[in-house]
Amino acid sequence: MSFINKESLLWKIIHNAFRFLISLAFIIVFQTLFGVENTLLGVAISVGFTMLPMCNLDIKPWTMFWIIVILYGGSTFVAQLSAVNPWLAFGCNFIFLSLIILLANEPLEYQTNITFLLCFVFSQSTVVSWSQFPMRATAGIVGGIFVGGCVVLNWYRHGYGGKIRVRQQILRCQVNRSYLLRMSFGVSLAMLIGSLFEISKPLWISIVVMSLTQLEFTETLTRIKHRFVGTLVGIIIFFIFFQYLIPQQYAGFVVMFLGYMGFFLPEYKFKQIINAVSALNASLVILDTLTAIENRLLCLVAGIMIVLGIYFITKFIRSLHLKSSEMMKKWADDFFNQLETKKYDMNMFH
Repeated sequence: MSFINKESLLWKIIHNAFRFLISLAFIIVFQTLFGVENTLLGVAISVGFTMLPMCNLDIKPWTMFWIIVILYGGSTFVAQLSAVNPWLAFGCNFIFLSLIILLANEPLEYQTNITFLLCFVFSQSTVVSWSQFPMRATAGIVGGIFVGGCVVLNWYRHGYGGKIRVRQQILRCQVNRSYLLRMSFGVSLAMLIGSLFEISKPLWISIVVMSLTQLEFTETLTRIKHRFVGTLVGIIIFFIFFQYLIPQQYAGFVVMFLGYMGFFLPEYKFKQIINAVSALNASLVILDTLTAIENRLLCLVAGIMIVLGIYFITKFIRSLHLKSSEMMKKWADDFFNQLETKKYDMNMFH
């Protein structure tokens, strides 16, 4: 393949086809080994499988190995708490989401936290019965060991990795406290709402909050616009093509083709169109078309409201904190100035 220009369209077609087939093969094998109920878990882990071994992070290889195993494996255990009590799960979800940010948020440019957030969100939205849970837990742990092993092997082979250990990783990840709190609280709240109101597709609200919560508010606003428009376009395409033009027996192949096309359209706004079509088609197993569209739009609006509400609340609290700090500083300055004045007057008197 070295004779093909890597900037040519032919190379992109072949390269993206290879990436797509690797991801598809991983998901099929994962589903075969651990059951259909763990398919979404396999999708999340496949993201890590195709991304993490190729990332040249500054973390020690074996440190990264244990981060991967803990976060993939831990996702299955914490997510299952939704089957016990929604309020108990809310607190534990918040803690575990914070742990994901603290262990995987840096370096920012690689966005390594995405695969772990997806794993947790997917696991929580598809809670299994307790009889199926041992297989769910095994899938998370084995998937983590496999991906972690691939990371260690490939990093040593290419000389990747650095000297960052767990403690140093936590210290540098905790700098963005606002993002940590907004992501952890927002996604936990979305999960709680999904559980309390027994939403048929709880993933549709938690994934919105996860996707729209960004470090910078300008990026959040841009994503809100692209996700809203992309969802509307996706609904229109789904309704026209999948309800009238494409026979149901071929819908799965079309969705797979759209997934392949997603490799050529990496921009967020295009991804949302593909995601909307794929999600709506998959939801027809349990929902009729109109109900699926209504739920998709309601969850989108609810997720946007959660993200914006949390941002403005944190901004308000931050402004109150700054004002109170300024008032305390002014009060302290006035107090010590008065002391200095009294001391000066007493010295003059003596």
